[in-house]
Amino acid sequence: MGASAVISPDGKITGVDIDGFVRRLLLFDRYVLVSVRLQEFPFFIDHLGFEGVRELLSENLLEIRCECLQLAQVGQSGMFGDQRLPPYHYKFNWVDAHDRGKYINDCLGCLNSRPGLGRVEIEALRESILKAIRPLSRDIMSRAYPDFVADLMRPRLSEASVKMAAARRIGLIDLPTRLDAHQLSEDTFRIDNDIAAFARITTGEAHRIVEAGLMGIAGLSQTIQEMGVFNALSGFREEEIHLFQEKLSFLAGLASTGKIESDFQRVIEIKNLPNFSSELVGVKIDQLLKVRDSSEAREFRDWLRGSEDLTEKEINDQVAGLRARAGLRTTGNGGKAIRFLLTTIAGVNPVLGLVSGALDTFVYDRFLPRSGIAAFVNELYPSLFEQTLRSKNDDLRIINRS
Repeated sequence: MGASAVISPDGKITGVDIDGFVRRLLLFDRYVLVSVRLQEFPFFIDHLGFEGVRELLSENLLEIRCECLQLAQVGQSGMFGDQRLPPYHYKFNWVDAHDRGKYINDCLGCLNSRPGLGRVEIEALRESILKAIRPLSRDIMSRAYPDFVADLMRPRLSEASVKMAAARRIGLIDLPTRLDAHQLSEDTFRIDNDIAAFARITTGEAHRIVEAGLMGIAGLSQTIQEMGVFNALSGFREEEIHLFQEKLSFLAGLASTGKIESDFQRVIEIKNLPNFSSELVGVKIDQLLKVRDSSEAREFRDWLRGSEDLTEKEINDQVAGLRARAGLRTTGNGGKAIRFLLTTIAGVNPVLGLVSGALDTFVYDRFLPRSGIAAFVNELYPSLFEQTLRSKNDDLRIINRS
């Protein structure tokens, strides 16, 4: 699966890579042409002739992907009546043709301007091309977008893509920058970075470099999903290979259970939590099953898979910082202090006894919502040891009394 169009710097189709096209027909059982609005076919006719193109299509050796569907960055466009976002803020939405049939028909209009083709030949070629076009299921949006978001939030992959964009746009190789991605909503992100200061360029240009890097990740996520839809390998341009290798490296790491377990052990050691050992026996299986099926455990597992690039301080902040811990159950003196702090921030005087029940819950959710990650580390995982540690302490007290 790949493209054969030759595109000029200003975005015009100037020809086809006929050498690469022929090689793919020789080397693979089937070639899925990623077409640019079907603009390649007048050039295919130049190289192969009208009858040659018709015969090639009739042999079912060629399938055509002709789609408008793609993920777009619309944060500064004002589309859909949305407010224009400031620099380094990015909002993503799928764009597609309003009428797919009309879109394909408009694309086929390129055949009308081909000299030497009569009306009958044009209609015959249109019919052959239409039969070879394989529609792309719109279900791909629900599969590609979560993958894109996960990759965007992984510093190693997003930084690699932005570095590639910087090399293309301003010729800056190996940009030593670190991106800090913040997901503000389901479709909106803020990317903190130091590109403008380091490269001595405007904020606008730095914004566009980051945008190009993020769109590179979006394209990669969609391409990988389409490889599954078409059951085909995808050809990547030379500059895309590095990004694809980064993606494969990450997937290989996920495939290793040892990698996930070592990341978990790192969190355990940072938090100084106990490990299961021969001295700590008697795990209650019902509590273990309850913990593993909790929403907090699922949130922790998702977070853990992206924790490789986090520093020890960043992990501490996310599982043990004030903001993380304040969302936990507030009991005892510490809980009362947090309760007083939050209600004071909310402008409610807890001394007057005005905060209770639903209002209390609202205050917590509004100012410091519960963190499933912190809850798993600070509450659920330690609960697996509570019975064992309690029994061990009781045994020690019995020995001391005797």
